Amino acid sequence: MRLSEFSDWLNGLLEPQLFKDYCVDGLCVEASGEVTRVVTGVSFRDRLIDAAIEEHADCIFVHHPNGFWNGENRVLVGKFGERMRRLMQHGISLYGYHLPLDGQPEFGNNVLIARALGLDVAEGFMVEGERPVGWIGTYKDALSREDFLKRANGAFEHGIQNALMYGKEQIRRVAICSGSGASGIQEAISLGCDAFVTGDIKESVPILCEELGFNLVSAGHHRTEVFGVRAIAEKIEKELGLTAKFIDIDNPI
Repeated sequence: MRLSEFSDWLNGLLEPQLFKDYCVDGLCVEASGEVTRVVTGVSFRDRLIDAAIEEHADCIFVHHPNGFWNGENRVLVGKFGERMRRLMQHGISLYGYHLPLDGQPEFGNNVLIARALGLDVAEGFMVEGERPVGWIGTYKDALSREDFLKRANGAFEHGIQNALMYGKEQIRRVAICSGSGASGIQEAISLGCDAFVTGDIKESVPILCEELGFNLVSAGHHRTEVFGVRAIAEKIEKELGLTAKFIDIDNPI
């Protein structure tokens, strides 16, 4: 498949132009004009390049395009230059999609977390640009906090890391924003949510939850963002007929 056709397909699915992001969304490195084998992963890193070479891939798709965040120096020296040389030497192109993959309503991180929690997706929140990044889901019948924690532990391969249960005893309406999404707590409360699910949290978050009387669980930044890159690999194989493989290089945060 031509790289330009692959770019058009990804951009049509993820619509990066509708999000206000703080990194490159889309094609970051063009190392070949064709795509035949794709490796997906959460973050661009040396070990993911190693895996792509081992898999004879000519394309990498990531959620975190490390080296291409706004404000980073993209001069081809040091570690960044080394990574670019390896991509070029092996003919491996690189794509990164950050907020568009969080907010994608079919296979994005947050909608898939909602489904893993057994929620019915109701509406988006935390709008960045023209589209929401987070999603709110509901249970038909409210869960006790204990049952909700069991559900949350089962939704993530490594379980949850923090349970800040200062809020309602019965949980029906849940806000979800993966990664460092806890900045949406007060918006979630204003929208009538009983709990928030996110990735990593700042020192101030437990204090905020305690003082506002709110429930929050966090499962790790990386570990809440495996959902989208795993799903895009499956979609590439199913819809395009290309070989695609999700590589999970765990990161404990």
